[in-house]
Amino acid sequence: MCNAQAYYRKLHRIPEQSGQEYLTSKYIQQVLSGFGYEPRQAGETSIYVDLVTDPSLPWILLRADMDALPIEENSNVQFPSEHPGWMHACGHDTHCAMLMDAAGQLYGNSLPHNVRFLFQSAEETTQGAAEAISSGVILKNLLACFAIHVWPGIPEGTLATRYGALMASSDVYRIKIQGRSAHCAQSHNGADALQTAVCIAAKLPEIRDSAANKNTVLFCGSIHSGNSHNIVPDEASLWGTLRTFSAQDRENIKTRLETDAREAAEKYGTQVVLTWDGGCPAISNNAELILELQKLIPDFCDTAQPTLAAEDFALYQQYAPGVMLWLGTGDTPPLHNCAFYVPEKILPKGVSMWVEIASHDWKGVLHYERA
Repeated sequence: MCNAQAYYRKLHRIPEQSGQEYLTSKYIQQVLSGFGYEPRQAGETSIYVDLVTDPSLPWILLRADMDALPIEENSNVQFPSEHPGWMHACGHDTHCAMLMDAAGQLYGNSLPHNVRFLFQSAEETTQGAAEAISSGVILKNLLACFAIHVWPGIPEGTLATRYGALMASSDVYRIKIQGRSAHCAQSHNGADALQTAVCIAAKLPEIRDSAANKNTVLFCGSIHSGNSHNIVPDEASLWGTLRTFSAQDRENIKTRLETDAREAAEKYGTQVVLTWDGGCPAISNNAELILELQKLIPDFCDTAQPTLAAEDFALYQQYAPGVMLWLGTGDTPPLHNCAFYVPEKILPKGVSMWVEIASHDWKGVLHYERA
């Protein structure tokens, strides 16, 4: 059994909620400390370790995520979740296991640059990266950043990605509407919060269709209002998400939704408050890095199809060029499914990829010049 396999089996048994990965963080720290590293906190549960060759050299960031999902496992693996109602259904346990193994293999090596190994919490909320960044995990002379995510539908062990947009931006909106209640027979005395909500919801397809990128999604998954058949509702709320590959579409749709919500409120005499919860930009992979990866990986695929799923690794790409790679799990159930599993035989491929990335000299690729 390779080290990554043992780490994976341990982590798979202890899935934890986003931001509360205390057992996971503790275990990872124990393993990394055993190699000789000195783990440091980057927020509540995120941790990182550094492999320093020369302080004057630039850095690369290698990132794995660690949180799980509120799903009851039904995967038939021999080492199932020991936490009822929680499961590693997105492969974050394998992400950590592969990076842990690579960190162990690399410890003590002299590399062309310094390496920061980051084990990040709360990716599923798209807020974990922001917390790590606010904790100071980004280095001033960061040269590049990389991440690997296991991915069903890609042949087992194949590494795949694409130039430019790979995964969509993600934003969650909440709209709260305050009206004035009245008897339905005297509705002119009220201000209908429900009608305001319906008006806003009806405008969403038109707002979405204004996007230049037609793969954009503007979705409402929840509308709540009213508690009687004959009372004009004085409160209503909408809850939904925006997904797009275009930064300009993201900005324009946010502005348009604000305008249309305000106009609907004016029409029905209500008050409206629109808020956005966190969010992250689209993952946009660096072309120069991908061209170099093609030289390093014989069976590398650069024609992966983009997905409207989101990943907060995109926030690190705001600070340095980066690439997210997908590692194929073959014909497994989909991500976020109770039956999802990762074939253990692909783990060594991910480990070797991390070692290759960490050992490669990226300075010439990105035209780095030492200050």
